[in-house]
Amino acid sequence: MPTNISPLPDRSAGFVPRRLVEARMSRRLSRSEVGRLIGVSGQAVAYYESGERRPDMSTVLKFSEALGRSPGFFLHPGPPFGGSCGTRFFRATGHRSNRLNESLDVRLKWLWEISSFLADMVRFPEPNIAPPSLVSGDGYLLTEVEHVAMQTRRHWGLGDGPIANMVALLETHGAILARFSMGSDRIDAFSSWLSGRPYIVLGSGKQSAVRSRFDAAHELAHLILHQDVSQEDLESPKVRERIEREANQFAGAFLLPRVSLLSEFYSTRLNHLQGLKRRWRVSMQAIAHRATQIGALDEDQYINFRKQMSAKKWITMEPLDDEIPIEEPSFLRKSWALVSTRTENICAAESGFWLGPDLIEEVAGFAPLSQSTDASVVRRISR
Repeated sequence: MPTNISPLPDRSAGFVPRRLVEARMSRRLSRSEVGRLIGVSGQAVAYYESGERRPDMSTVLKFSEALGRSPGFFLHPGPPFGGSCGTRFFRATGHRSNRLNESLDVRLKWLWEISSFLADMVRFPEPNIAPPSLVSGDGYLLTEVEHVAMQTRRHWGLGDGPIANMVALLETHGAILARFSMGSDRIDAFSSWLSGRPYIVLGSGKQSAVRSRFDAAHELAHLILHQDVSQEDLESPKVRERIEREANQFAGAFLLPRVSLLSEFYSTRLNHLQGLKRRWRVSMQAIAHRATQIGALDEDQYINFRKQMSAKKWITMEPLDDEIPIEEPSFLRKSWALVSTRTENICAAESGFWLGPDLIEEVAGFAPLSQSTDASVVRRISR
């Protein structure tokens, strides 16, 4: 019998409460603060986040404008995360850091969404970051950190010379890298294992290429040395101090192998250190610290070096910092370009992807609607 009664809408479709939580956390806002932005109570926002109420489209548009996300973002759940999430090495702890860490967690999850979307269509290189061949116990000795750094170089077929591009090296060996604003000058970079793949995020605020390279090597150390450190362990200042010291030691040993630096560090003149910086793409201060660590400089010489650097006002900004180019992650951008060249993927890649072009540019560092079709590097790395 015909009826004029329309069926009820599908309650499983439409607004996704979790997306509102993510958008709010990414902006480091409370429910009350979001409520004030769109003219509702914090309790109403809580109802929307829990799914007890569903906002109409006019309210979704208000959320979109207030939180800087496309309307479609709130209507698509994205892929389910079924893998494991390792410790996130944020280097910011304490109650005041909670919102910052939540914001970084959300953006890391979005980065995983982008890479997972692309991995369904582009063959990503298998992660090739090997764990150390020794057990850390309560920490590593300097000699053990040195061994793991050299073990990693040998595993990747590197000699004892300078690393031309630290970011490209990590991407070649299966790490997902991105560079975005951390929202705090207390965090330079962070890393985590997600679903068996290493992720490294570098801060966009650091304008020194050599310091950023050191950050990348530092995060590589966490991924290799500290897989047994839990999120709860990081609440301990003693543990944080230990793993940060070990990560710095690894970064120095990985970027500046002992045998090479001992043969090249034959002068303490600042001009010589500047030349070493140009060759190794490591800061003069890191080179001097590493030289002290391996016995090429004694403590008095190191103190004198610091005094000279301070007198020239080179502590925060060294020579060559404005010359050596920043190393930018490129694998995700080129993967997107490769996907976009395939006719059957153009719609999905350029107009239908749920995160929206603004978010992709914010998190992954490229604008998906303006990519070139040159993806030869991805083809080479993905083989």
